[in-house]
Amino acid sequence: MKLRLVTTIVSLLLIVLLLPALALANGQTTDAGVPLFFNGKQLNPEVAPRIIKDVTMVPVRIIAESLGSKVEWNQAAHKVTITKADTRIEMTIDQPSASVNGVKNTLDAAPVLIDGNTLLPVRFIAETMGIEVNWNDVSRAVYLTEKTKEPALPVTESPSQPSASPTDKPATDANGKPLPKITSIAATASKLQVKADSGQLSPTVFALHDPERIVIDIPNAVLDPKLYTNSASKSGSTVSQNVYISNVRYSQFNMNPYSVRIVLDMKETADLSWESGLNTAALAGVLQKGAKYKVVIDPGHGDQDPGAKAVNGRVEKEFNLAMGLKVYALLQQEAQIQPFITRNDDTFVPLDDRAKFANDRNADVFVSIHGNSYLASSTGTETYYYKSDSVEFADIMHKHVTAATGLPDRGVRQQPFRVVKVTNMPAVLLEIGYLSNEGDTALMFDEAFQDKVASAIVAGIKEQLHIP
Repeated sequence: MKLRLVTTIVSLLLIVLLLPALALANGQTTDAGVPLFFNGKQLNPEVAPRIIKDVTMVPVRIIAESLGSKVEWNQAAHKVTITKADTRIEMTIDQPSASVNGVKNTLDAAPVLIDGNTLLPVRFIAETMGIEVNWNDVSRAVYLTEKTKEPALPVTESPSQPSASPTDKPATDANGKPLPKITSIAATASKLQVKADSGQLSPTVFALHDPERIVIDIPNAVLDPKLYTNSASKSGSTVSQNVYISNVRYSQFNMNPYSVRIVLDMKETADLSWESGLNTAALAGVLQKGAKYKVVIDPGHGDQDPGAKAVNGRVEKEFNLAMGLKVYALLQQEAQIQPFITRNDDTFVPLDDRAKFANDRNADVFVSIHGNSYLASSTGTETYYYKSDSVEFADIMHKHVTAATGLPDRGVRQQPFRVVKVTNMPAVLLEIGYLSNEGDTALMFDEAFQDKVASAIVAGIKEQLHIP
């Protein structure tokens, strides 16, 4: 009996001792936080770095703020955005990818949210934010060091006899072929002109806001040192003669791989398009006044999701699409609006994809169009919103739409409908009328009625955006 008791106790002790090791072997999170140092100083974040599935995860906010970056958190979308100078990073919790200036990057592990803090793989922090990362196996701590410019070479006495100046080895591609050297960057009254000595320039362009900027990245290219106004940072700037551009900045943005970045500081929003030409070593960009506001129209339901059945035998998805296309066509005539539509035919779009469509385009407003259904006696127009920043927009839209329908005013209501809950901008869902009511249905499928309501929706959008 005693032997059996001793054996049982020993077995239990072994299990207790082995549990932490088993947890680590299975890639689970370690309980003990990892000490974090930045530029030699220990940081004390609310949540310490963790090892999750064999990947060291560090809290992004405290590091980003230490670098002077701006960090924004979108609770509805579970999305964190980090902005510094001309770099914008966007990540979503539990998604193993991140967007850096619009370019998708795969992460070693998905971002996680612990006690309100976003933790990211340390390698991504290093590669994206210009930080040197070291792991001390003895202290089991993470040491982050901000990369600094290479120190200047010490000054030595000149030799008594002049010697030949060494020349830099020209930058080459993987095949040893010299890379294009950009020799001229100019913003004239009508164009942005970029010229290289040879090769082919293949730019990518994206926009940043607050303040307005257009960023042009040219991979596999180098700057002519003659363009530098700051040799230490291999950067420069030039005065703009363009009506849309206040200043042009450029730099040898990366050396491995080589990349040149040009930043246009904008006086106002504008769109950049490249002229086609035979000379691949030259770029000519034309700037035109850009659409100031982005509007997403969302005709509800579609394809296998018909929505409500109307008393005349038709279905809601038909009405929603007809209305959506009319609104979209009217918005295309507005110079200050760039419209988007989640579907332009009888296709099915999941609710989250509709919201993502608007979020990905940084839309200014989102309008979902629907028809209602309840009792045969039910009649009237309703407007729905969810978030507090949509209340004013909902009131404006409801005022215009109810006046156009002439149907009973059933009010503005708050409901957690998915498309108005997870969109990042002011969003409303319009229930134009009741398809279960004969009178409402007759109007809703009338062409003149649809035109009138479409005009009212556009008027409401313009009032929200302060467009005369």
